[in-house]
Amino acid sequence: MKGKILIVEDDPLIADMLKRYLEKEGFKTYWDSTGAEAVKSFETLKPDVVILDLMLPDTDGFELCKLFSSTDSMLLILTARDADEDKIVGLELGADDYITKPFNMRELLARVKALLRRRKKLSLSGETLRVGELEIHTGEMKVLLKGRLVDLTPKEFLILKKLLSKRGKVVSREEIVSEIYSGDIPYYERIVDTYIYRIRTKLMEIERSYAERIKTVRGFGYRFE
Repeated sequence: MKGKILIVEDDPLIADMLKRYLEKEGFKTYWDSTGAEAVKSFETLKPDVVILDLMLPDTDGFELCKLFSSTDSMLLILTARDADEDKIVGLELGADDYITKPFNMRELLARVKALLRRRKKLSLSGETLRVGELEIHTGEMKVLLKGRLVDLTPKEFLILKKLLSKRGKVVSREEIVSEIYSGDIPYYERIVDTYIYRIRTKLMEIERSYAERIKTVRGFGYRFE
């Protein structure tokens, strides 16, 4: 299960501590101290996990969240920003986990391993789900509607897959949170609603009727009809 980890951290002491600990566990680690360097490394390395500090000297960490979360790399935010609003924004932008400083190294390692397990599980799945002209190819993480590609992020893909796999049944917001996060992520209703809005919008660009099949069950969750 060992893999490549990109550490994006402007504090050299913290970065060195992370590198030493993770390398001792068998991971290949790479470190960048600025957003510009991280973008270049990310494109070259294609890491399995990115550990991202939000407070960088040249870049808004949330902007990097958008970039990194649009791929199949797992994103763990590690930051001193512990306000609930920051956590919600980071998760809405696609982060897979969020840890605040100061942190426990063993806990961070456990979170990294959990992310890698989920990533491996996703890559091994190979089923195809079909509802009318909507197709979900899980092995390729690809969604087609009327033969056209629906450009979903990995988390949007997982949510739509969950809804289709339980077609006709209500899926609670708590279930959706459990589907897209592997760490001890607090339950935030707003995060789920934001993802559902984005999925509906992308489906609507191709065929409005399929977006309307995602029904809101007030006070509980969502159902795909």
